[in-house]
Amino acid sequence: MKATSFFRMASILGLITVGGRVAAADQPPAPTKEEPVSMTYLVDVGENKAAKEDAGTFVSVDDPQAAALAKYGSALIERIGMMLVNEVDRQLASNDLVDSVDVMHLKHLNLPPPKPGEPKVTAIKRTSSMLRDPANAPDAADTAALDRVFKQLMANEAPDKVIVQKIEHPGQPVEWRVYRPIATTQSCLACHGDPAKFEPAVRELLNKRYPGDKAVDYRRQEYRGMLRVSLQAPEPAKN
Repeated sequence: MKATSFFRMASILGLITVGGRVAAADQPPAPTKEEPVSMTYLVDVGENKAAKEDAGTFVSVDDPQAAALAKYGSALIERIGMMLVNEVDRQLASNDLVDSVDVMHLKHLNLPPPKPGEPKVTAIKRTSSMLRDPANAPDAADTAALDRVFKQLMANEAPDKVIVQKIEHPGQPVEWRVYRPIATTQSCLACHGDPAKFEPAVRELLNKRYPGDKAVDYRRQEYRGMLRVSLQAPEPAKN
């Protein structure tokens, strides 16, 4: 729905923290420089195919196990978001944009290796209802999370900062999903803003690769979708 294009981060309190900062007022002062917020881009790796049609169950972050996983997953999302922001800025400063599209999306991002006593990361994904790459399409559980935030916005409510889902399948480890809403930075607009303002070579490349592209006409600091990590809870300590 096109109306989602006009939800601004300035009116969505506490959606994203980056570098330990959170929006603190309904009407913050006009920024004097680019404020760091999480990126629109993220690679989709290690997807759990078994969960494609399972909308999962939302779990309150007040639940002790969910709280621990939410903290871990949220911190990971923040680190990846900042890495993406930094990589995009570096690419834009040193290379032609048309040669940097794949690099900026970090297509070869690897999952963190498992560590004893910590959750195991089984997937990392960026998804949205306004897609560019069909590979990032939301499954049933992602759609439920996207709808949850959308309904909160439509009701003029402050959306959840972090969303936790639990997905269970017989004979398989429980999948915990941690989501955080994401917004655009100024850098995103080079290939997600007004298509009429894109460099001709960039516009040609995007039209060729993504003929059904809906991830355009973004504005700075708009809500654009979700970053999600899928986790397995750490094994209980053995006595």
